[in-house]
Amino acid sequence: MRYRYRARDANGNLVRGVLEAENEQLVARKLRENGYFITELRPLKSEPDRSLGLRYFAPSFVKRVSRKDLALFCRQLGTMLGAGLPIVNALRTLSRQADNRVLKESIDKVLDDLQQGEMFHRALGKMPKVFPAIMVYSVEAGELSGALDETLLRLAEHFEREHEITEKIKSAMAYPFIVFVVSLASIGFMLTFVLPMFSQIIGNLGVPLPWPTRVVLGVSEFLRRRWFGVLAAGLISGYLIWKWSQREEVRYSLDRIALRLPVIGRLTHHATLSQFSRTLGTLLSSGVPILEALEVVERTVGNRVVAEALALAKEQVRDGKSIASPLLESGIFPPMVVEMVTVGEETGTLDTLLGRIANFYDREVGEMASRLSSLIEPFLIIGLGAVVGLIVISILLPVFQMVGSVR
Repeated sequence: MRYRYRARDANGNLVRGVLEAENEQLVARKLRENGYFITELRPLKSEPDRSLGLRYFAPSFVKRVSRKDLALFCRQLGTMLGAGLPIVNALRTLSRQADNRVLKESIDKVLDDLQQGEMFHRALGKMPKVFPAIMVYSVEAGELSGALDETLLRLAEHFEREHEITEKIKSAMAYPFIVFVVSLASIGFMLTFVLPMFSQIIGNLGVPLPWPTRVVLGVSEFLRRRWFGVLAAGLISGYLIWKWSQREEVRYSLDRIALRLPVIGRLTHHATLSQFSRTLGTLLSSGVPILEALEVVERTVGNRVVAEALALAKEQVRDGKSIASPLLESGIFPPMVVEMVTVGEETGTLDTLLGRIANFYDREVGEMASRLSSLIEPFLIIGLGAVVGLIVISILLPVFQMVGSVR
């Protein structure tokens, strides 16, 4: 598989290129051995594992491995290993009882690799779309320390909390989304089916049509006759916007804007801080070295502005400095987070304090998502009422004019 990378050499010069390796971890290791500081690393082209079948490279139509599935897998595997069951036997048991087909096929492939003498973390690293980087690095540290069962149980807690906070946000946003979709469907139904029934009646009234009525009838007629073109234009525009948003500079700008929006920006900021704290804390508690842990968090944090700040922090740590200073200078991490990170570094309890920070922001995100949902609902309802009211008034205006002319 080929990976595109961007890195800086010892002199700080930007270097770009493409490397081919079995997985992302091997590419990163090779670049570090050459003295490069990685700023970006991503697959050049999606080349899913053929052994996983059509499900692996058609994610839009198939079941994926969720954080809930990974949490259950890690907890069950950790429990069985802690009870003294050999890892091959434990994986074979989990494969038989797995409900998710993608996870079952992935476990079977890991089993094949283990039976051929492969290390467990390397077998997991061959399927980055199923087993995330935090799991691969943590398992590697667990294998080296001989505490794989404890590492897996920590990963289970990590994935459970990720799943929990994601579900909170989804639940809070579900009702406004449903209201928005129903609103669009209702307006579309009125414009394409209801208004055409009244257009001939309005035209036979024999009075000049006011401009709101002409506008609404024109929109209705256009949608009814050109609905296919409107749909195609919408789909093409959506695709072009999506392609444009995938450009690196655009994504960076969008990530920066996402952190600065009035209400949604704060929710995004807190969710990102929660993910940063939990991921870094889980990796450190699993025994992953700080530099490798920061590299994983940088790739998985999901916001390029935050990732850039973490890249600078990683560079400072490589030079033997504290992680807290570059976090404070970035302006993204609040003083409370920086202060707790400083205390954690000084006392050797950084992983514990990061877990507390993550718990704090988890609660904040849950409450903010609920409040945001309550704020959005009235605006959606008012917007729907305003549009429907405009359509109704535009239909009634010619009737009122006719009644007025008769008097």
